Amino acid sequence: MWRLQCSKDDMAGKLCPVSFGLAVGVVSFFAVMVWTVWVMYYGLPPVMAAMHIPVPTLSRGFVHALLALMKGFAFGFFVALLNDVFSCCLAGRRKKRK
Repeated sequence: MWRLQCSKDDMAGKLCPVSFGLAVGVVSFFAVMVWTVWVMYYGLPPVMAAMHIPVPTLSRGFVHALLALMKGFAFGFFVALLNDVFSCCLAGRRKKRK
């Protein structure tokens, strides 16, 4: 896997961006699918019905779930990347102080 490395001996605080992105994306995918099945079974909440939102079908829900997977992957990837960059900076500062 691709990892952002500060030094060869310090791996504390590192997240793999691909793994974290996949984790966030998969959770988002299942959340949207569960919501779609829930709305198909129990119906729309009154607020959404007042806004004239159509009842989702399984195919539309799957398309939205795939979009949630892609957006979740991108969000998780960049969060892990930023975490790695900041942990590298903070680890370097801690080493300089000691």
